[in-house]
Amino acid sequence: MRRGFVFTLDAVLALFLVLIMITAITTAESQVQSVYKTKMRMGELGDANAMLKLLRTVPLSQLVPASVIQDWESGTDPVLNLTLVTPDMSPLEIAATYWAVSPIYPGQDYRKKASVILGYILNSTLRGYNYELLINNWTNAFMSKGAYNYSLAKDVSSATLVLSGYAYNQTPRGYVARAFLSKLKAKVTSYTYFGSSAFAYGPNENDYTVVRYYIPNEGELPVDANITEVEWFPQPRWFSCGGSYSYMELYIDGEPVKCGQFKEGQFVAYKTWEVLKDDSLTNSCNILDILKRHSDLRRHVFEVRVYNPCAGGVHPNSFITIKYTTSQANTFNYPHQFHFDEIITRHPFQVENAVFIPGQFRNMSVQVKIINASEVGKAPKLYITYRDKRVEIGYGTYIGDDTFKWTNEQILSKLEGEGITSDELSDTYLWFAVTFGMDYKSPLYPPTVTFNSEVKLDFQDSYVDIDYVPSTYISMYSIDITRSITAEDVVNEEYEKSKYGTEFYTMLEWRFNISESATPLFARLHIVRLHTIGCDEDSYDQKLYIKNDKISWTTVYCHGGNCNPNNPFIDPGFTRWGFVNGMPDYRGNPINDALYPGDNYIEAKTGSCYVMSKEFTTGDYTYLLNAYAPYGNVKPYLMQGYPNIKAYNLTYAYDVGGSVEYGSIIVGDTKAIASGEYANITACQLDPDKYAVDDAVLRLFKNLGGDGCTKPVLVDLGDTMISYVSLPGVPRSISPITVTLRIWRVGG
Repeated sequence: MRRGFVFTLDAVLALFLVLIMITAITTAESQVQSVYKTKMRMGELGDANAMLKLLRTVPLSQLVPASVIQDWESGTDPVLNLTLVTPDMSPLEIAATYWAVSPIYPGQDYRKKASVILGYILNSTLRGYNYELLINNWTNAFMSKGAYNYSLAKDVSSATLVLSGYAYNQTPRGYVARAFLSKLKAKVTSYTYFGSSAFAYGPNENDYTVVRYYIPNEGELPVDANITEVEWFPQPRWFSCGGSYSYMELYIDGEPVKCGQFKEGQFVAYKTWEVLKDDSLTNSCNILDILKRHSDLRRHVFEVRVYNPCAGGVHPNSFITIKYTTSQANTFNYPHQFHFDEIITRHPFQVENAVFIPGQFRNMSVQVKIINASEVGKAPKLYITYRDKRVEIGYGTYIGDDTFKWTNEQILSKLEGEGITSDELSDTYLWFAVTFGMDYKSPLYPPTVTFNSEVKLDFQDSYVDIDYVPSTYISMYSIDITRSITAEDVVNEEYEKSKYGTEFYTMLEWRFNISESATPLFARLHIVRLHTIGCDEDSYDQKLYIKNDKISWTTVYCHGGNCNPNNPFIDPGFTRWGFVNGMPDYRGNPINDALYPGDNYIEAKTGSCYVMSKEFTTGDYTYLLNAYAPYGNVKPYLMQGYPNIKAYNLTYAYDVGGSVEYGSIIVGDTKAIASGEYANITACQLDPDKYAVDDAVLRLFKNLGGDGCTKPVLVDLGDTMISYVSLPGVPRSISPITVTLRIWRVGG
């Protein structure tokens, strides 16, 4: 059987030598090339259409190791001529550029250089397959593999792309330009950590439990991070028990916190649900003051000391959000290591953390270090909760130095024994609980035991490692933006009751907006709820829905009346939700557009037994702006006033904190500014129909969420400079370049 696809890409690919760039980029780690190879192996390896799409859309730097690219850039006759191309271009974009200039520079053999690049990717990706790649019916040994003719194979996958290319030696001629961003003056983003359930016996101020949150949990803040606002919702595991309140004392980076009901260096009765918010150095809270004094730290320690006759611990309702500014374009990398919160006690304890997997699950392992575990003669147990199923994984293997480990094989074997397959672990939350000296239980003491030594679950060496393939890749030119979801985003509600000075609801609907030019990564929702003990189970309804401009209301989870199928009741699972494109609905069908540019909605419904707080429920969503504009269409002129004008002092509008501001950037050589060969213009005066530089700048602005004129961009470009290299006489006529790929299995 033969399969064939032919389609046309009417996009003007970059030619040569006129390149507009915003000076060299400072990048965070790009997602490794194995992501794409893994995706190909997982079902599309033999699909020529999918392979061509990858070669057309994914930057070379994401497909080839950095060491190989470095080799290609070096030498007297480099494979990558950085005057013409860069590693941020896709392999087919590079090939199309090389094909266009090969008649101009026949001695450079650019066709062979293109084939070296394409052949490397094909050979390293299509293992176990034969293939043949032709460009305008030309191929060579680099772009083909197979001992016999493909026509003899039983099953051949074939696909053809018709790319737009620049024809040599045709008129009229003009200019092309491209632009990319290297460094920002400022962007505003945030990080939110949703707390664990952690507790031990802690009856009084002389025998209390210590829980420490390390923020950020999965990584570190940028070196230049300037924290401008903090929100901390601390909550004890028991609000009150046995007629006694829980007593709490808070610290940050070792200094006592004074804010709201909390006093410096004192235990206070926790009587009020409140978010401790500090966005000023002159108010009564000292949270921001402490963080400023420790601004050299890239991780901050938020500490809770708590006691109660039933249990001294913290509730998973807790969260911490820090808002900060940074000039680092990419502050987000997909986390793969998730640390347990630190707990210190002299009694058996339990710590349970929730982990969101925003992609296709591959494998996992868990490690914990409990200092003095060997001295007290105990070993930890691991439990994993998926939806309504809590599975006891068992004791970990001791690997020395009070450290224990659970392997992927051990974990998956236990999960599969309970009917949970590895496929179900993608695009979802899992809860990991570590118990020490006890089995999994609700936090209700006494009786208990007292160890002969203090024990500590050590944050640094206690974590969950998860390997997964992200649903959306991050390029070296991505600018990540994270925004919070708060009570201000609620657009619909159904009130149920008030308790502890807080209003609770059985229905809440949130709306949040993703920039039209952005690529959504994921969203998370942390539902703060109140459970009425002894409530009628018929009132345990749980429902969750989403919608956006692409999809109508879609049911993500459904338990209770009118649910078909009726999903099992889940606790604590209903409190944490992650949303990512491709996630399953409540029937297991994929939701390809769970998030989409524009307005997005989440609606949660409960019965009267588990009611939700609008004030304290929070969430966040992360999306990417593309800080790269590739070559555009050929324009008749380079820039306004050229050649007398060689630079712009460009004024543009931006919005990074809720208000419109104006900044300026230099477009061109700073020497032209010094010599007076520049023009003061605004973004509103750019003319993309005539001028290549104007076109490149506006296309970049569009990727950054606006146009710099009537619609502000979402980042402050600050001191960034746009420079360009010009070459007159770029041909404006276009002729097609045809790329064909055939793939068939080794052995036919």
